[in-house]
Amino acid sequence: MTIETRNFELGRTAAVLAAGVALAVLAAGCPKRPAAADPCADACGGHGNEAKAAAPGAPASSPAKDSAGHEAAAPVKDAHGHAAEKSTEKPAAGDGCEDEVVLTPEAIAASKIVVEPVAARAVCARFVLPGRIAFNLEKTAHIGTPVAGRVAEIKVQPGDVVKRGDALLVIESAAAAEAQAGYLQRLMQEKTAAGALRLASASAERGEKLKDSGALASAETARRNAERAAAENALAAAKAERLAAENALRLLGFDDASLAELARKGAVSPSYTARAPIDGTVVEREVTPGEVVGPEREALARLADTGALWVLADAPENRLAEIVAGAAAEVAVDALGGKAFAGKVTYVAPALDEATRTAQVRVVLDDAGTATVLRAGMFARVTVCGAPEKGAAELLAVPEGAVLTVEGGPAVFVAVEGEPGAFQKRAIVPGETAGGWVPVRSGLKEGERVVVSGTFTLKAELAKGIMEGKTCTGH
Repeated sequence: MTIETRNFELGRTAAVLAAGVALAVLAAGCPKRPAAADPCADACGGHGNEAKAAAPGAPASSPAKDSAGHEAAAPVKDAHGHAAEKSTEKPAAGDGCEDEVVLTPEAIAASKIVVEPVAARAVCARFVLPGRIAFNLEKTAHIGTPVAGRVAEIKVQPGDVVKRGDALLVIESAAAAEAQAGYLQRLMQEKTAAGALRLASASAERGEKLKDSGALASAETARRNAERAAAENALAAAKAERLAAENALRLLGFDDASLAELARKGAVSPSYTARAPIDGTVVEREVTPGEVVGPEREALARLADTGALWVLADAPENRLAEIVAGAAAEVAVDALGGKAFAGKVTYVAPALDEATRTAQVRVVLDDAGTATVLRAGMFARVTVCGAPEKGAAELLAVPEGAVLTVEGGPAVFVAVEGEPGAFQKRAIVPGETAGGWVPVRSGLKEGERVVVSGTFTLKAELAKGIMEGKTCTGH
């Protein structure tokens, strides 16, 4: 044997030995086939098994062997050493197959999962209007003065809560003194006229008696009757003048008790007291002590019931046909982190503002307690539910938050009947979202219970099951 032949034989032997060692290493490190107890493995044809089915007509492949001729991996056995039989039991509903997720009652409560039945409804188009919080004008009062004078005393400060009739301002005014003096003068004239009438009436009555006895001429009796009639007219005129002077004082805030006190004392006070016409809070005060004021001033102070607020929105003219009184509205205030408050449209202005080409829409909030956090002047976003078109049919609809994109398409989670805690993913064909509701054209039936809150938890659990091979989805 030549040296070249000997070297060739030695190289071939070394190559065979190296190949055998490699096969042994691979056989020792190859993972075993998972047990067939996994229900999804049965249902999906044994996903996770590295062995693939042979093509039709091809011979079955032999098990891999090592260099000694033994099989590379032994069959899977149970705890007693017996070969594990493949399970043929159908997976239970909610085990992760058929797009189902099962949660414990504790997990459902922690995820705040809420289920509601699907129902038909008239879905309205919603649009957002700029708005602002304002005081209720029906429960607001502007405090002015009907007489000219100088502010002598201010009895309230902004923020003070007052009752109807409480004194707010005291104004020294010559006009107020003149009004009181005029009332006293008219009152005295009325009393004088009343006394003259009594005398004339008594004279006329005596004349009638004397005439009947023949002791008094008819001409004298007629004269006395004329005097009585003139006294009656004078009293009526004096009473009218006294009522006019009294009304002037009532405009200055005098009530019956104040008038009686003035008539009793007969003393004139050169001051006018501005009093609260309503219960409320002093929200503005635009006067200082010693300031000269008069009727031309629109308001010296302003009272408002801070517990009654309006929301005023500006609607463009192309939206007015869709806004009706009684329509639902939602008011979101950015100053409060976007917190929303429910309300209703109570008024739509009949005319447009010529400058902005918008009409004012008034919204009253449902909860009067919101006034504790809202302040007049805050900006708001008012979402109004437009009136549905006439003849529009009701459609099955679910809240917008119930619809998710799962595996590339819109879907919802439906509670499985008879299986507490089980939820099934259901693909749907949605319509156009309107007013926070999504019409469902197919995929759901009326009365089915759909998850409307906590859906992201179910989506995450479904995706987790797919990743761990516990669901048939995608296999």
